Formats: sequence, structure tokens, C-alpha cells
Amino acid sequence: MIGTNPRFIFGYLLLLGIVAVGVILSSVFWLTSRLDKLEQQGVENVVELMVTEKVERVKVSTADYAHWNLAYELVIANDKDGLYDNLGSGATESDLFDQIVILNSKGKVVHVYDSTGSLGSPEDFDLEGILPFLARLKETIPADYVTVSGIGTVDGVYGAIAATRITPDYLENSESAPLPVMLGIKLFNEDALQAIARLTQGTGYAITPVGDPPADPAIELAGPDGTPVAQLIWTHNQVGTALRTEIMPALLLVCVSIFGICLFAARYFHQQSKALDRAMMVASTDKLTGLLNRSGLDEALRAPKVKARIDAGHVAIIYLDLNGFKQLNDEHGHDDGDQALRITAERLRDAVRPQDLVVRLGGDEFICMVFDRAPGAAARAVSDRILINHVGPIRFAHHEKVVTSSLGVALGEPGLAWEVLMSRADQAMYQAKRGKLTVAVFHEADDMANAQAGKHGAPIAA
Repeated sequence: MIGTNPRFIFGYLLLLGIVAVGVILSSVFWLTSRLDKLEQQGVENVVELMVTEKVERVKVSTADYAHWNLAYELVIANDKDGLYDNLGSGATESDLFDQIVILNSKGKVVHVYDSTGSLGSPEDFDLEGILPFLARLKETIPADYVTVSGIGTVDGVYGAIAATRITPDYLENSESAPLPVMLGIKLFNEDALQAIARLTQGTGYAITPVGDPPADPAIELAGPDGTPVAQLIWTHNQVGTALRTEIMPALLLVCVSIFGICLFAARYFHQQSKALDRAMMVASTDKLTGLLNRSGLDEALRAPKVKARIDAGHVAIIYLDLNGFKQLNDEHGHDDGDQALRITAERLRDAVRPQDLVVRLGGDEFICMVFDRAPGAAARAVSDRILINHVGPIRFAHHEKVVTSSLGVALGEPGLAWEVLMSRADQAMYQAKRGKLTVAVFHEADDMANAQAGKHGAPIAA
């Protein structure tokens, strides 16, 4: 009998609940992580843009100050007042520069204008962090008005630095002599880093040497030759993580609700499936004997495995009818008749093999479906056991009696219809009953019937 498997339904719905909760949680974690990543990339782009803009602004401003006839003439004349008014005030009175440094044609620092208040005289300025810019500048041609820019250090503080020659417009008409140099510097001091932090809502902005372990997030800061010399790091404001933390209680409540609904549905369908199976069992089982009834037989015949065996001819039908059953009922009552039917059912179950089926068709008629690749030999062995089991008397309330049976056997053939097979078994059983035979009668397609044969295989007419 084929029925619904309650465990399968229960497990399927539980699995469905687990999968649904897993999909929801994993989706939220993926989306919030993705939001963190997008936010980080956006901040990185903004920070990189701010650094690039800072370097470019210093470069443009330095070139604007230095590529000027007046600047060249003031430096040559060593006009301190004029230099301050026209150049130095760019550092002390505006936010274009933090420091402006002027070197003479021999590379000596002659003027320093500082808005940080850290330098007292030109001699206090340390050129060590500026040397890469000066070396790069020496590789260029003065007439090209080149400005070298990038990230460097001034007294250990990183900043945007630009170096260029103080070059007049009439350079091509002057003698090819060394030119003074101007350095424009805008430092990434604490105030500058705080300004970036306010714009990006990040925290912990700092600049570390490029040799340190890489951080995330971070952007590389390139020197005058394009080689990274430092990295700007910070602590990212994780918007997605914060959002996930905020919604997690509600999300967990939703997941618990979904899992609870699936669990409730699983238990409900589990109970309904068991009830359905019980109902199907009752509908397909004979109440008196516990054997399959005609409905159970029809359901069994629909099973693909059973159909395949019948189509292949790997089946035999043993049709059994109790002898004198009506007389037993009439003389001793239905209770004794029911007892005879129950004992007969037990004896048939004991005679067949685990793969065989026993069916009560109704009244005192039973069939045994014997499945085997050699159905003839299997049917003979089973019918022998049935007849041996029926030799013993049946004990009733006030008496005992031997209840015999008539057996007819039909063997399956490839392609033989079930109805034809049943009809043959029925014919063989009636042949045994008419002849009052104590052996099983096998149906054979032979016109010479011999119902009195005292051996297996007694033929009957087809």
C-alpha cells in the first residue's frame, strides 16, 4: 500500500523554515555588508579626491607665485618687504600654504614664511624631506616651467609639497644660469585630518609610512616620482553594520515567526497525514482479519513495482475458498464463522513469504499473490504450506472442527492481464471445489481436464 510519508512532510516543512530563515539572515548580512563596502568605497573616493585636490591646489598656487617676473626680481634683489608682501603673505595671511620656502640658485634656504609658528629662521628649516622634490626638479629644463608635486615630509609631518623654479617670462632671453627655487607646502596636520574626518564622517585619520602593514580602508600617498611614500588610514563609519544591529531584534522576531509558522504547519500536516494514512489503512484493510480487502488490492495493483511484476509474468495467484463455511455459520452462528475466517487469515499469513500479499476478497474467499521469477515453483511451495496449515482443527468456544479449503492456482505470463489471471485462478478453485480435491489445482490451457488427479498440476479446461 502506498501512502503519504508523514516524516517526509514534517522534515520538508522544517527544512523549508530553516532555508527561509537562512535566506533572510544571509540576505540581510550580505546587503548590510555590501552597504558597508559601498560606503567605504565612496569615502575612499572622497578622501582620494581631497588629497589629489590638495596637491593640485598647492602645485597650481606655487606655479602661479613663482612663474612671475616680479617674484624673480624680488628674489634677485633680496627685497624682504617686497617678498613678504607678494609671496610670503600667501602662507602667513591666507590658507593657500602653510609654508613657503625660497632657495637661492645654490640651493640654500634664504626665506621661510610659516603660518604654523614652528620655524624661527631659514636656518631652522630641514631640507631632508624636500630633497626628493629638488632632485626631481633638477632633471627638468627651466624653460619648460615644470612644477614637481606630491606628498612629502617637513620635520616629520606629511604634507602636499610643490617645487618649481622662480622663472621670469623673459627666461629665453636671459643667460642660462641657475634659478632660485620656491617650495609651496600644505601640511596634513591634525586640523587638516579633522577637516577630512568631518566631511567623511570617519574617525581616527592618520598618515603612516608605506612600509607599515596595509590597513583597510586606506589610500596610498605618492611622492614626487609617483612612488607611494605613505598611506592615509582611518576607521570607517560602518553604516550597514549599524543598520543591521538596529534592525536585528525585529529581524530575529520575523525569523522566529516564520520558523514557528513552518513548525506549526509541519506538525499540522504531519498529524493530517497520519490521520489520512490511518483512514486509508482502514479503508483498504479488512476489519475482521486485518488482511487487505478489495480496495487495498486495487491500491496495491496501482503500485509500479507490482504492475511491472504482473506485466513480466513474475506472479502467481492462489485462490482459496473455505469448504462448508455456510453450514458452519448456519449450525454454530456467525461468531464461529468469524473465528474460522480469522484463523484462516493467520494460517495464510504464516504460509506466504514476506514479499507476497494476502487479500480477503469477501465472504470466505481469499487470494495469495505470490511474486517470484519462477512463479510455478513458488506457488507450489506456498500452496503446500497452506494445505498443511489447514490440516489442524480450529478450536471454537464449545467445539473444534477441521475446516478444509479448495485452492486454485493461476500462473502469470508476460503481458497477461490481471483480470484474465484472476479469472483463471477462480476457474481452478471451482474445479478443485467441484471435485472435492485436497490438493491445489493449477490452471492449464488444456482441453483434457482431469479434476481427480491426486497431484499438483491437475489440468482444467482453459
